[in-house]
Amino acid sequence: MTTTKKQDPSTTTKLELPDIPDEVEVKDYMRYWLPAWLYDVLKWLGVLGIPAVGTFYAMLELPCADEVTKVCLALTTLFGSILGLSAVTARK
Repeated sequence: MTTTKKQDPSTTTKLELPDIPDEVEVKDYMRYWLPAWLYDVLKWLGVLGIPAVGTFYAMLELPCADEVTKVCLALTTLFGSILGLSAVTARK
């Protein structure tokens, strides 16, 4: 018979960030012109959210399905371009 131990929530540790050495200056790290939270939102929308909405709308054959899917495609392309530009222009 196996027993499972439950961990006390007060003893569990949160995700810890790696220790940054004191001799490394902040300017030595990569800097992006797009904030991380905005990058994550645009990536989620561009990769999954907007294409899913456009596909679902077209599948239901609702009015103006062609126009809606074209706008979804254009937004996905725009977000992809912004994300790519942010990655290419990363400064050290």
